[in-house]
Amino acid sequence: MDLLRRKPLEECSKTRVWVEGTELELTLIRSRRRRRKLTLQLDAKGGLLVRSPFAARRRDIDSLIQRNSAWILQRRQDMQRQQYRNPDLCFADGETHLYLGQRYTLKINELNASRRVSIVLHDGELLISPRANFHTPEAISQALQHWYKQQAQVLFARRLAFFTGQLAWVSELPELRLRRMRSRWGSCSSSGKLCLNTHLIKASERCIDYVIVHELCHLQEFNHSPRFYALMDAALPDWRARKAELEACGAAIIRE
Repeated sequence: MDLLRRKPLEECSKTRVWVEGTELELTLIRSRRRRRKLTLQLDAKGGLLVRSPFAARRRDIDSLIQRNSAWILQRRQDMQRQQYRNPDLCFADGETHLYLGQRYTLKINELNASRRVSIVLHDGELLISPRANFHTPEAISQALQHWYKQQAQVLFARRLAFFTGQLAWVSELPELRLRRMRSRWGSCSSSGKLCLNTHLIKASERCIDYVIVHELCHLQEFNHSPRFYALMDAALPDWRARKAELEACGAAIIRE
């Protein structure tokens, strides 16, 4: 009878937590063994796995997660990149590349006499006309990234101006910077400057708008509190669906 009444050495529970605006599944394994420390790792699906002494307080577990938030997001990004990595990507004819949520077939035209590289979208193709001595895969890649940044500067500025006029708490157009980032789509500084990831230009405009509104909401609530999400609900009611769409394609659009 004593054996039947004995409590299990471990108890497992699942819940969900927010890490810098990303909702993750948390698997918490509490152990009755002589475990002294909390440990944190990511499971195969990118969720969190925390092992803890049985008596550990939930606030200590939450603190562990928040202290390691940057590592968590970077590690998830690395896992996603590995999952979607295309080892055959060599910037040659026939490859497909994303732009505003659509796939375009890369087509490398004849060399042109101009000193500038020409990139044009036409009939489902991404046409690149490289200049002489500028047609290696590395050069094509650099030209394409430069083109992405040019398109991002124009579109992001236009959408930022639109939402600045729509949101009551935004009194003036924020300063905008662009960067290629591995683990964040955007950021908002305490001084009100916005930074957006140039990789976003490969996502749909729905996803781009979601990130812009997210950062503009930080001008009013510099946190991820219930008040912040209330602002998101008011400004972009379907933001959760847009966020899920971005997460689904995120690893693919930063693979290059």
